Amino acid sequence: MKKSFLLLTLILVFLTTSIAGCSAEVQNNNSVYELYSTQNMYNFLKLNTSDGRITQVQYAINNDAARFECSLNSVPLVDSSQAQNGRFKLYPTQNIYTFLLLDTINGKTWQVQWSIDEANRGIVGEIK
Repeated sequence: MKKSFLLLTLILVFLTTSIAGCSAEVQNNNSVYELYSTQNMYNFLKLNTSDGRITQVQYAINNDAARFECSLNSVPLVDSSQAQNGRFKLYPTQNIYTFLLLDTINGKTWQVQWSIDEANRGIVGEIK
């Protein structure tokens, strides 16, 4: 009985640790690029973590024409001499289309909007 209990406990500990180690989005401070999922299953935001540039990436199952990558902001938010991997991070909000972009070094924050409609995507503005 004690052996069965010990075996069951070890299995539960192993399963708990294995599940806890799984993550849909693995962030690495040394990565130049990170993908952030949106609430839309076909769209991701690709962040250049060193300079704050963001593109919207859309994939498709059976339609090559529906796959695309477009820029939300093509201008770096810091000078190349200040660029550093892991400097910028994206945070989702309760609004499906809105993320907050944080400069982890100086604390500046921007509101970012993604959209299927080109006129409604980009950096809305800096939050001061």
